[in-house]
Amino acid sequence: QQSIGDSGNFYFELLIKASLNIRPATNNATQTLDFFNHLADISLGLKTLEGCITQPFNTAPKSRIPKMSTAKLPMSYAMALLQLEKKVYSNPEYVKIIEAAQQKILKQLSFFDNNYLHPSIIANLAQTYVETAGQINPRILVRGNAEAFKDINHTNRIRACLFTGLQLAHLWKQLGGSSWSMIFTKRKLLQDIQALARLQYQVV
Repeated sequence: QQSIGDSGNFYFELLIKASLNIRPATNNATQTLDFFNHLADISLGLKTLEGCITQPFNTAPKSRIPKMSTAKLPMSYAMALLQLEKKVYSNPEYVKIIEAAQQKILKQLSFFDNNYLHPSIIANLAQTYVETAGQINPRILVRGNAEAFKDINHTNRIRACLFTGLQLAHLWKQLGGSSWSMIFTKRKLLQDIQALARLQYQVV
């Protein structure tokens, strides 16, 4: 949702492309940049992750119980998607649905001039999410304007975005990540983010 609202369609399209190519089968040789052309393509994700780690709580207004800051919301979605990923990919029927949907959508793209943001492509991604992760409780609650969710196109984009998140959560697991590593290896994650930033901007 952040990618759609704050950065236009650029990152959303990149995520859709990646989600269609992340396969259910484990591939130990896979690397993140196999699905993204440049480090710049994942810069928003890196910045968001850094913010989640370094700004976990909002101290204003003062409260006995710290309030979750806006920067923390993406982490809560990520943790929820990691939990959903485990349930979805442990169900053979859901895996079949995802595989079939990937093949169907990849074929459809030729009819839509490879427009990954075509409403039909978005709708199919959304439907795939509904038929898999959407069947599992508790469901992810997305914050936003209640009126906006009455628009089917808006709802489809949110669900399609959640599907891409589910797929990236699966890639995270394929690469050896886990929910626990998101919590207990924050210092290492920050070091990795800084190392990638130096590579991207060639900081010496």
